[in-house]
Amino acid sequence: MSRRQNPSVSSGTASNGELLAAFRLPQPRTRQGYIHSFISSPIYAITFLSAVDVAVLYFSFLLQGTLILSSALLLIAAFLLACSIYSLNKVTDLKEDAINLPDGGRSIMKNRDYLLFASVESISIAVVLALFSYPSAIIIILLAFFVAFFYSLGTRRFRLKNILFLKNITIAGTVTATAVLLTLAVQVNIAFIVVMVTYFIFVKVLIDTVLLDVRDIKGDQKAGVRTIPVSLGRTKTRNLLLLLNSTLVLWVAFSMLQAIFYPFIIVLILGVIYGYWSILRFTRAGAETSRFYYSLVGAEWMFLALYATPFALGWPHIL
Repeated sequence: MSRRQNPSVSSGTASNGELLAAFRLPQPRTRQGYIHSFISSPIYAITFLSAVDVAVLYFSFLLQGTLILSSALLLIAAFLLACSIYSLNKVTDLKEDAINLPDGGRSIMKNRDYLLFASVESISIAVVLALFSYPSAIIIILLAFFVAFFYSLGTRRFRLKNILFLKNITIAGTVTATAVLLTLAVQVNIAFIVVMVTYFIFVKVLIDTVLLDVRDIKGDQKAGVRTIPVSLGRTKTRNLLLLLNSTLVLWVAFSMLQAIFYPFIIVLILGVIYGYWSILRFTRAGAETSRFYYSLVGAEWMFLALYATPFALGWPHIL
């Protein structure tokens, strides 16, 4: 024989539960919860990507042998420039991020005004720092910002990021041009060396931007953004990136034959190997899609900058 619960009793129980829930203290978050929350926040993404751009510039300084004490202000200016660009881009990419990274999308929506304010303040301070270090760098910084501004917002009928290949070329070209030209603002170098450094940085950054698009395939498809992974698929994208990375094998071999970049040859070889690993790791069908795993893509530049520093200081002769 079934027993029916009195509706008044059940409603009273539900009311008591709601009343107790209002006074219940929130459960303490675990360390993993704090880490996940921080990694999912736009602050982490903006700070990390800006640090990656600084590492690219620092590595450009090392390869061209123009790293001096006064260039430290340019490194700070580059960090603020990147913060300004990525803060703006987070706001304009809200539709895609809401699909690819739901937690981050909600955080961006909540802090939209703060991100826009941070973008304006960061570019302003970057210009001031360039003024007090190398005034010619102001043109480079403002040019990079306006290219990024047009890339993020576009016009009513034209947006760079919606055009196949042009999105990745624009990002890689802007990062490369900024890193190389800011280096030249400190000291003019041999044209051949500049071209070699430009090619290496451009190919590496281009590969990184496409790998990040692999993570965002789902959101880009729903948002109508035509990226290389969306158009070609994972397999063809992987083959294209492997081909691009293979050109750097010839680049390193040619550098060795020409006896250039000699102190950093080992680091450059490691960079090519890391490129193969990241391509094979992040283009497979079951690859992790969290921001933590894809941070390893950009972290390559930090590793290269870190490993190259002892060689720039004269290692192993300093031991």
